Amino acid sequence: MSRWTRMVTGALVTCAAASACSKEATAPPPAVCSAPQGSSAEARTLAGDDATFAVDLFQPAVASAGTGQNFILSPHGVFSTLAMIDVGAANETDAQIQSALHLPGNAASIAPAYAALACEDETDGTSNGDQLSIASSVWAQKGMAFEPSFLTTLAKGYDAPLQQVDYETNATAAVTAIDGWVSTQTQGEIPSLLQPTDLTSTTRLVLVNAIYFKGAWETAFDPSQTSPRPFTLSDGTAVTTPTMDGFVTLRSGSTSGLSVYELGYKGGAMAMDFLVPSGSVADLEASLTSASLGAAVASLGQARANVEVQLPKFAFHTHLALAPILSGLGVADLFDPAKADLEGMDGAKDLYVSTFVQEAIIQVDETGTVAAAATAGGAVAASYTLPTTIDRPFLFLIRDTSNGSLLFMGHVEDPRQD
Repeated sequence: MSRWTRMVTGALVTCAAASACSKEATAPPPAVCSAPQGSSAEARTLAGDDATFAVDLFQPAVASAGTGQNFILSPHGVFSTLAMIDVGAANETDAQIQSALHLPGNAASIAPAYAALACEDETDGTSNGDQLSIASSVWAQKGMAFEPSFLTTLAKGYDAPLQQVDYETNATAAVTAIDGWVSTQTQGEIPSLLQPTDLTSTTRLVLVNAIYFKGAWETAFDPSQTSPRPFTLSDGTAVTTPTMDGFVTLRSGSTSGLSVYELGYKGGAMAMDFLVPSGSVADLEASLTSASLGAAVASLGQARANVEVQLPKFAFHTHLALAPILSGLGVADLFDPAKADLEGMDGAKDLYVSTFVQEAIIQVDETGTVAAAATAGGAVAASYTLPTTIDRPFLFLIRDTSNGSLLFMGHVEDPRQD
């Protein structure tokens, strides 16, 4: 069986008026590593800003998905897409995005730090047979003039090259082209991000970020030991679900009312964390802060081999409309054609973001994990005596263990949901 997590995030930039405007460890370094690089310290500071934004975003995003639903989000995909938009933002729109992302200035100024972080993440995630790909692209209206500094910063600092399509005469073909790029970047796991109605003849620019991760457990589970086992839902209902059982390498820890477990992927540079509260996942998420999340991860002890772990298999996807969520986090002007200021994109105040969406998918099985996400933003115009058993709802993270970069975040309410 395959294992996967995948996610794509995108923001669609729209005109305010219709008349306006698989790698191996021996593979060469990721393309973003050739961009001007910030220092390691700057990359880690940016990873911290990214993680803080992730916690801010997670709870309202979960609420929008509905109670009792499995959920996955790539906060890093949203962060990256919004940062690319901020490169072209000015005045109050710029200030709102900076505040939401916890940036010290316009995202153009942190491009070297972003490149360094992306280089570290992709290098760490692509080793020992694992694969991590973080890709961005800019899809502009053919023949429309954009500010050279905007395009240069995205191409060099965010590894987001310019591609031209014709929204004015064939928006459907533009959707097909962008979705084709997303499918390629996520190894076919996300065949489409945008719907035909997401783009119109007034669309002028679409910025897309795609993340694909395929990781093998440091110690794989034996499929012959997988069997139906009990799992207790948040409402107390007892169900049975296919559950893996094996002697694996595990890190564990705890904070008040929370047990934390970590399974590493091959090489140890990437890991999946499972946060299992003694109460409900909803209560955990309502009280979650960047500090409490950091404390949970910091509580993890040394890795121990031959620990018996029982973990349910799960696979599901989440589609999010992010505009109302981001507006609630203070980024409101960006989506208002009367207030948006994206003059850094084309030298005028005739663009706003009409659509901001993400599609994410994850599958966890005996061999490991596959995760992918695509985000688009568009403008118009030692073993234990008893096994470690995860048999109730939990929060999960997929992160880079060296720099703390948080690539995926979600929860499992019912492993049987797809």
